[in-house]
Amino acid sequence: MTTNPSEDFDDQKFVGAGDAPPSYDTTPLSESSSATLQSSFFSFLFAARQKRTAVLSRIRDIVLTPDFNPSSAASIINVCAADLTTKEFSKLLQTPNIEDHTALYWAIVNNQREVVVAFAAFISECSPACSSELRLACMVTSDHASFTQLKLANIDAKGEVLRRSLGCPPDEIEVHEVKMGNSHQFVVSFRIRKFQRRLRITHKLNYEFVADGRIWFLRFDMDTVEWKWRVLYGVSSPSLPACTKASFKIEGKPGRKPLKLSPADNFAETIVPQEPGYLEKYSGVAGKPTIYMWWPLGDWVMYDNPVYVDRDGALHATLRLTCKTG
Repeated sequence: MTTNPSEDFDDQKFVGAGDAPPSYDTTPLSESSSATLQSSFFSFLFAARQKRTAVLSRIRDIVLTPDFNPSSAASIINVCAADLTTKEFSKLLQTPNIEDHTALYWAIVNNQREVVVAFAAFISECSPACSSELRLACMVTSDHASFTQLKLANIDAKGEVLRRSLGCPPDEIEVHEVKMGNSHQFVVSFRIRKFQRRLRITHKLNYEFVADGRIWFLRFDMDTVEWKWRVLYGVSSPSLPACTKASFKIEGKPGRKPLKLSPADNFAETIVPQEPGYLEKYSGVAGKPTIYMWWPLGDWVMYDNPVYVDRDGALHATLRLTCKTG
């Protein structure tokens, strides 16, 4: 026997008009419920603000206390970080909320290496504003170690992608400073992995380092006027001008002589940062202002199995630079 589905199940038989579920649009919260939610929300905001204020106070004490014990830095900073989310703590460290500067700035300026290292563990990448401030802090303190630790060098992004794709670890730069009478000398050693392949592909390898109260650059590139390989150095903004002379040496393979690029005999020109109108801005410096000094590198970069890279393709080079101080 067949039945009519509409007769077997009739909404009206089971749910009357008066039994319909209430409309949420027409059911207002009671005044007491609304007040409770509002109170809970503001209590949450107040507690969060208090927590941030307490963390900032502890961070401030660390970076501004002259006799702060560096050995306790890591444990205190870890406790501070546990009170906030990773994003919140990273933002706190990069915000100029301590005497108009960031906590990282003060840690660098006050030579608190342990604190810088502990802070760096919670920052994957510095914001542009924070990076600019930290570059300045590293420059005025000649702190190449923090400059490297915080990855503050202005380098070519495409070149970094290529380096990682080739499986190369970061290149190594070491700075050693020596004071000599009326001049100041420093020696910078470079270890650049798979140098030849990377330079052939990108036509440019750029490095920055900190020494003598300035940020310097060393660059390998192709001179697009004479179409020859060259190596050049100069100062990066916001460094002050520098009257220099330099030599550059590339180590050869075992049993082969190094490639030595001779220094200038005199402090003839002054290197200045590359800025708009730099010739007019620095017209009063000793000698003629220039934005870099350079040497020809030669065509060996294009040779197979060149003598100036090791068996793993790494280039080992030394820049010896003397700055006139008087």
